[in-house]
Formats: sequence, structure tokens, C-alpha cells
Amino acid sequence: MPLTEIKKHPYDFLLLAIILLGAVISFFIFSYEPHYQRRIIYLTSFAYLAWSLFHHYRKGDLHLSIIIEYLALILLALVITTSTLF
Repeated sequence: MPLTEIKKHPYDFLLLAIILLGAVISFFIFSYEPHYQRRIIYLTSFAYLAWSLFHHYRKGDLHLSIIIEYLALILLALVITTSTLF
């Protein structure tokens, strides 16, 4: 992602940074409870998907291939992270 993309839509990326930073902080706060960590992962995945759809919609390049790509990426991340919490 080029720096010009961030300069064009700074608030979009600020929102993404807030989502991810909140997830990391929450994940470590609830480090003693894997059940809550899984919920944080699910919520973060949903928020990231919503952010990505919103971002690409605003850019005008939201297509089915982009939606499928993000869904596949999120499902892979969910499988990897939740399988390590047991």
C-alpha cells in the first residue's frame, strides 16, 4: 500500500488502526481467558471485514473478487488463531 493511499484517506486508516490497536489491547487484557480471546478475534475479524468493504466502496473499486479475497483471508486468520488458543 503506497503512502499516497494513506494520505488520500487518512481517516479510513486511522479507523483501521483504532480497530486493530483496540483488539491487541483487549487480547492482552483477557490473556487469562481463551474464551474471551476467541470472541475478540471474531469481533476483530468482523470489524476488519466491515472496514475493508467500507474502504473499497469509498474508493469505488468494490467487486465480488475483493469480497471473496477478504473473506478467505479472514477465514484463514480465524482458523490459525483460534486453533492455537486451546
